[in-house]
Amino acid sequence: LPRPGSLTIMPAMSTFPIAVIAAVSTLLPISILAAKGRLERNALGWLLLAAAVVGGLAPALYELHGGWRTGLASSLHVTAAACMIVFAASAVLNAATLRLAALVGPYVLLLILLGAVAFVMQTEPPLAAPPGAWFAGHVLLAIGAYAALTLAAIAACGVLLLERAFKARVESWAPRVLPPLSETEGLQNALLKLAAILLLLALATGAANELLLEGQPLAFTHKILLSFLGFAVVLI
Repeated sequence: LPRPGSLTIMPAMSTFPIAVIAAVSTLLPISILAAKGRLERNALGWLLLAAAVVGGLAPALYELHGGWRTGLASSLHVTAAACMIVFAASAVLNAATLRLAALVGPYVLLLILLGAVAFVMQTEPPLAAPPGAWFAGHVLLAIGAYAALTLAAIAACGVLLLERAFKARVESWAPRVLPPLSETEGLQNALLKLAAILLLLALATGAANELLLEGQPLAFTHKILLSFLGFAVVLI
């Protein structure tokens, strides 16, 4: 006789690799093309970006299709999806952002592969209770802030690579592939400002949720302390 729950686990396990393969297959082309300095804002570039966003969303959508989960695999895949959404929006608004796909693509690929390993190794995590409107807004804003901050860090890595190449006075990969130094620095600052705004809104919605559930806006806990310390670091 099959073990209890095996009939529901096996289809899920057979479906999950498809989501990971879809993500890897759509992220590899844009990453390789950007790493070669051939990714441009043309029809092919936008098509590859759209495919990468859809593919990057696949593992997260699979993880969350039955409800909100709190495991490591879910966190990594949701982070990857959020990074791709924020990156695509930045690429639409800023012409230089698309060239940063040479760094963003491999990073998101790494997150998805690590999430796949975590998914295989983890026990089935319990589903959290359906979140209320305030909590759902709080979570979405916090994820957006984390994604913007992550992309700002990736842009900072690009700045570091460009500065080292200029100081070395040699022809290297970074100046040929990445956006110009001034534009990369501007992108980093813009993403930091976006992260600060989203994090402030996340703190506000979190306080509103606590007020509705507990009757007090901000209980002094380690989460609140770390959240405000993180917000202060971003502002500085």
